[in-house]
Amino acid sequence: MNDELFERILVPIADPEDAEATARALRPHLDAGTTLIVTHVTQGTGAETTIETGRDQFAGATYETFSDILYRRDLEFEWVTLAAREVAEALVDAIEMTEATLVTFTPRDIDAWKRTLAGDPGSRLIREADVPVMVFPNQQR
Repeated sequence: MNDELFERILVPIADPEDAEATARALRPHLDAGTTLIVTHVTQGTGAETTIETGRDQFAGATYETFSDILYRRDLEFEWVTLAAREVAEALVDAIEMTEATLVTFTPRDIDAWKRTLAGDPGSRLIREADVPVMVFPNQQR
């Protein structure tokens, strides 16, 4: 594998169920020394994306689910809670803020109505990210 590409991976997770699916999909593909920047986006009020220093209960449970499945001593973890109005925009901003070299996620189930109202954050992330984006199939469906 390209060591530089897989050096700092931004991993957005939405909730504990998504954290489990993403951790299981990602687990077989990680090399020792990789840094996982595990990210959860909360609803922000400002126009810009910010990194919150604390973790709310929901984000904490989501992070805990991810680490319970994926924890390995040979991996580095960074836990980043973002506050933003739009998920995709926050993740694109987070790439630069965290110096991520790759983004990886499993697709979320979004019905047609929600997709119309909110757009598809995954597709927008793929189009707008300045680094490669790797999408793993969600094996739990």
